[in-house]
Amino acid sequence: MGNQEILAMSAAIAAVAFVFLCGFLIALLRTARQSLLAAESTLKEVKQTVEELRGEVGKLASSVNDAAFDVKGKLQSTDPFFAAIQDVGAILSDVTGTARKAARKWTDRFQKQAESAQEHAAESTPPQWLKWAAIGSRLAIGLKKGKDYRAKRPYPQAKEGY
Repeated sequence: MGNQEILAMSAAIAAVAFVFLCGFLIALLRTARQSLLAAESTLKEVKQTVEELRGEVGKLASSVNDAAFDVKGKLQSTDPFFAAIQDVGAILSDVTGTARKAARKWTDRFQKQAESAQEHAAESTPPQWLKWAAIGSRLAIGLKKGKDYRAKRPYPQAKEGY
């Protein structure tokens, strides 16, 4: 075989290879085109879904804002109520403190009168109201001590086995 024949054969083989290569490239490009078309349609669907979701999210955000505004308004409308309750609590605290002080002063005066009456008892008879006040005081102290005792031991019979 001569050089001419080898060269012709090589050119023929190269031409056939080129034809096969072009065929594979055409098939590859067709597949790529189909993939791109599918991606494009998917992208359109995604875009449409995003647009729909954007509208829904906008409505939801508006709804949440309205609800938050409503809750804020209702909370602000309760502020005067809680302020009034706070004022009532402060007033009750002041009244309780004042009553405690008045009761303490009254008790101190009463005890001083009772002590002075006991000191002068040997000298003279105490007034009738003072006798009743002393009895009332003793009774109140006795009831208080009994109440404290019951609070500490509510059922003494059960502990002793009665």
